[in-house]
Amino acid sequence: MAATLSLDTITSSGAGITIDATKTFTVNGTLLTTGSTNVLHKTGDYPIVTGDVASKSELIITTTTATPRDITLPLVSVTGADTCIITVVASDNATGTNSVRVMNGGSEAWTGYQKGDFVKFCVSDGGWVVLDHKETYYSRRYLTADQSIASSATAKLTGWTLVTEIGNAWDNVNDKLVTPTGMNGYWTVSFNNAAVSDASALSPNQYVAGVSVSDYAHGVSTIYGGSYGQNGITGCYYASATEAVEFYMVNCRSNSAHVARGTVLSSTNFIAQFNRVY
Repeated sequence: MAATLSLDTITSSGAGITIDATKTFTVNGTLLTTGSTNVLHKTGDYPIVTGDVASKSELIITTTTATPRDITLPLVSVTGADTCIITVVASDNATGTNSVRVMNGGSEAWTGYQKGDFVKFCVSDGGWVVLDHKETYYSRRYLTADQSIASSATAKLTGWTLVTEIGNAWDNVNDKLVTPTGMNGYWTVSFNNAAVSDASALSPNQYVAGVSVSDYAHGVSTIYGGSYGQNGITGCYYASATEAVEFYMVNCRSNSAHVARGTVLSSTNFIAQFNRVY
């Protein structure tokens, strides 16, 4: 016959309470085992299994990005999954198209590229939910060559030299940043124009999802003999999956073409960073 002990409080005069090693201890139907956190390091694709989460309050997986890497979440019905927080961390920087992906079934749930990128999941309402995350999508480029903009024209800038690219969002063929497939979020952009002449009438024009989100505030002064007005655009723009960020220039003058300066780092350039939202 099993003995039953009913208590409101258990205290100890020593360092803690010891349970015989041959016995088990269960709380709310869950068996407690040594340690509440499981830390694993993986160097290849890995599906999370029952033994990784059962009787654990947290599972942490660190993984390399030497090649594209997939870590797959368990089914929410797996023993222990619904009471275990799962964290996946990139332990080094990706190169090229490499990345760390967390898969939920056959679908991408998160992708990271840089050392320290991470995602944290828990089960809620019958499915995996992102509690916290950090992923790096960053692009910095400058205009490769000078580009002439016709009078009164709005023209897309083409031909950009790579400075830094993380996350592979840049479409080099079509000269645009593309919001990654299956993701929504905010592009923070700093777009800075430069000209070959101090009498330039060029002004930057930012496009998001095929629509201009800025207009020029630029003109030519008859008093001071030079141009004045807008010299750059900085903003944070929401974009849905596959929507693009593109860089245009407007020539405010109706009587002559003007040239956007390229060729060097300090010429016409942009910096952009994408922050994913769930």
